[in-house]
Amino acid sequence: MSVPAKITILRAILPNDASAKAALGLGTFSKTESRSVTLTSGQMTTEALVGRIKELSKLRDEILQVMRQLNLTRKAGPSSDDQFDYEEETETAHEELDEIRNQYQEIQGKIEKIQRQVDDSKKKIAALTEISQTGFAADQLESEAGDFRRFVGRLPVKKSEAAQKALQSQFKDQAALAVGNKKQDAVYVLIAAPKDKSSQVLQTLLLYDFNPIEIPEHELSDVESEIQRQEDRAKAESEELDELKLQLDESRGKTGQALNRRLDEVIDALMLLRGILKLGERTNASRVYIRLERSLPAETVDNLTRTGIIELEPSS
Repeated sequence: MSVPAKITILRAILPNDASAKAALGLGTFSKTESRSVTLTSGQMTTEALVGRIKELSKLRDEILQVMRQLNLTRKAGPSSDDQFDYEEETETAHEELDEIRNQYQEIQGKIEKIQRQVDDSKKKIAALTEISQTGFAADQLESEAGDFRRFVGRLPVKKSEAAQKALQSQFKDQAALAVGNKKQDAVYVLIAAPKDKSSQVLQTLLLYDFNPIEIPEHELSDVESEIQRQEDRAKAESEELDELKLQLDESRGKTGQALNRRLDEVIDALMLLRGILKLGERTNASRVYIRLERSLPAETVDNLTRTGIIELEPSS
């Protein structure tokens, strides 16, 4: 299977001379655009031009940052309009970015909330399923109010006898251990001990690789019904999660198109201002856009840079 060629976008503001014609020969005809443009700032001072370039550079970086945050693909292209209303366009761009961030954070927040609920339901299902496999009845597992605490877990079969002897030796008749179902190389055990001794009992069992299981706080009288309820809940939550992810994907698709267009406009406006500083006010120049499928030699890049303003950008 062939590997797609890496694409580089070359934008350039060049004087209307041989340098522009040479640049046009760098790409194929179908992937090259050139338009004549008169470089004019409306009699802005050099200080004002530099200030505007800085602001547009910040806006460009902000757009790129949002695109990275949303994992959006950069698809560079020539902007459709040479007329960039700085005040209006920059204000609109900042409003769009704020709206995009808020929308993304809102959807992402919902996704994270539902994902936590799904994970919680699955955790409860796993715990209840294991409880149902222990071989102990619900009334055996539920701790009643009083001085005793019950806990359940798994012990390796080969260590269960030694663990029982250790409990008998250390706690005599203060701790009771019942054996339930066997699961592979482990056996479920139920332990009852005085609350003031339960920590010591647990520490003793851990020496024999005891793996405790959390006993759910809700009623255990009908575990199967509770498992079904949690599975229904998890299914509904998963469906809601899928819908939110689809909504996020659709939003990212539209946002990607909008931000790519906006970024093209900002970059082209930025290059025009830089072109005015370098080539001079009222200079007749060529705005060149070339889609390159191979890297330019360093010498070519240096020559274009000396002649005018260029911008090389990877693109999909």
